[in-house]
Amino acid sequence: MKTDLLKTIVLGAAVTAFTLSSCQKDDSNGENISEADRWITVSGAMDDPSNTTVADGNAGTMVYSLSVEDVKNPGVTINVFDQGMHVKSQRTARLQASADGKFLYNIQYVGEDGGIFNKYSVHGGKDFRADGAEVDTEPYVSASPRWLKATEGVGVAVKAEANVVYEGVSPNFTFKERIADVDVITLDLNNPRITKITDFRLPLSAEEIAAGYHVSRIDVPVVNKAGNKVFIGVQVSKTNTTSFEIGEDGIPVFAADNKSPKSWARTLVLDYPSLENPKLLTSTQTRGNTNGYRSTMQYIGSDGHVYQATSGEGPGNEGSKILRLSSATNDYDNGYVFSLDQALGEKDTYIETWKYAGDGIGFVVYSKYTGKGTERAGGYIARVDLNAKTATKYSIPSEATLDFGQIQSIATHGDDVFVAVTPVGQDGNVYIFNRKTGEMSVGAKLANKPGNRYIGVY
Repeated sequence: MKTDLLKTIVLGAAVTAFTLSSCQKDDSNGENISEADRWITVSGAMDDPSNTTVADGNAGTMVYSLSVEDVKNPGVTINVFDQGMHVKSQRTARLQASADGKFLYNIQYVGEDGGIFNKYSVHGGKDFRADGAEVDTEPYVSASPRWLKATEGVGVAVKAEANVVYEGVSPNFTFKERIADVDVITLDLNNPRITKITDFRLPLSAEEIAAGYHVSRIDVPVVNKAGNKVFIGVQVSKTNTTSFEIGEDGIPVFAADNKSPKSWARTLVLDYPSLENPKLLTSTQTRGNTNGYRSTMQYIGSDGHVYQATSGEGPGNEGSKILRLSSATNDYDNGYVFSLDQALGEKDTYIETWKYAGDGIGFVVYSKYTGKGTERAGGYIARVDLNAKTATKYSIPSEATLDFGQIQSIATHGDDVFVAVTPVGQDGNVYIFNRKTGEMSVGAKLANKPGNRYIGVY
């Protein structure tokens, strides 16, 4: 493993201030926004009409901020697509925010500027101002890095790439191994710069390697409460070691094996802040993924443990779980598991994202397998008690046809939890949930456009 301390890599700070705009109210033109104590930022992903996949988000991301009072007011209309600011990114931006809502962070995704980190201060409406230097992460974690704010003021970006190693000559090729090469960097979000980089190989056991299992993706890093470990979610995939096609270049392309049992859930842990001593942790509670998709899947609980949601168990495998990484051992507590299926009395649930709200209470956004292969449908929200291992599902409009597949963020402020809920291409609302009472209320209206969707509240 190689670890280096870097000097700051900057591309120069932009100082452009964007034009101020506001939300629309029934009784005003929405102008002249005054400074708020806490801004809530809403994000929306735009559809690329040139692609066949509707609501792909590949035309970029818009953001708009408003006060807590306005976001809780159903008489307010937010139109992020007409009134918001376009965040720099060729495709869907990977956005994060400071806990106080005053700053928004982004690493651009793919394209010529893929991998560029930008920081913005938030001032209401579409007034987001570039703050600090742009930082180029692409040389280390590619133009499409996975990253999160892993603790306040610190970002962690990661990349895993696993290529097949084979032996023999055409057409008699033999699979040898597939082992991930991993890169990890840390970012100072207060004074934007790269502070540490590391790279290493991440093999599974010899038996798993021979069978074709390998780490295929890593994501959703979080620093533990003690501040001495960083946990990174992992997806393990399997290659069919005996099935391949020979490409036009004469190189064998081995097929994926989606029929064999999945690996037990894994997590990568590193010492922090040194990023040394990589180790894979193994849960015996579920065979699923812990890397999520664009959204946080693990949080530090009020008790100091890390709670981690899983997904991808597949139909008929008792649905998504929430696992626990012990603060005492920095390893899985294999005596603990929260089953969303069992808590809800449902079957084949799939956690798209969730938010830990404090005191063992969380809010889960989930879909369900339809029975047609790995197809999923619906968008549902439930309040979960991780201590009592219970869950209560809410009833929200159009839930059977909602699609939260690209959701990035759920916001909290005090005892309130904010979720953006819109069918693809249709209007919706911000929904507010009280973490203590469980009460749900309907907030500001979200004005939508064909093919677009709202994907986050910060």
